[in-house]
Amino acid sequence: MKKETELLWASEKYSVMAKGYNLYKDIQGKMREAQFTEEYVEIQKLIFDYKQKPYDKKALINTLEHVWGYFKKVAETDDKKHFFSLLDELKDSENGVFEETPYEIQLYLQYLLQKYPSDYLKQSTFIKK
Repeated sequence: MKKETELLWASEKYSVMAKGYNLYKDIQGKMREAQFTEEYVEIQKLIFDYKQKPYDKKALINTLEHVWGYFKKVAETDDKKHFFSLLDELKDSENGVFEETPYEIQLYLQYLLQKYPSDYLKQSTFIKK
């Protein structure tokens, strides 16, 4: 159960982080302390519950900046400019919450991942929806 929960958390980490950094920290702390099957079951339930929440704008921006860290050393200048122009549009948006990652950003993350592969990010549900 521990290994299953660790794999689930690895794939859902950024999706939860984009819903709210406090939610991410909650799961992270519980993962660190968990020892028994019941605790791992509870963590899995929390992950699924948190994934149902809308994206918080500030948390979404923070998560996108975090994910960008996987690309920043290898990305071409034009790719960087485009990513940050999309991020600026998101920052300027009137919306405080989003039901899903804005389409253009989602598509661009998939493009970046294809162009600059990352085994870790490939398993993330945040990018491969």
